Amino acid sequence: MAMAAMSDRKAVAQDAAKRLGIKTTTLYMYVNGDGSVKEPGQKLLEVFKL
Repeated sequence: MAMAAMSDRKAVAQDAAKRLGIKTTTLYMYVNGDGSVKEPGQKLLEVFKL
């Protein structure tokens, strides 16, 4: 969900984080501004097999 929200160029990170119930800094810890996943995010995806 975070990746999809951030891949939208019109998306505002603060709004996406609020919808997900997390802080903006947490969002950016796992997802880049273009919606691509960062290494910690990839590890979470592997743990949850998503």
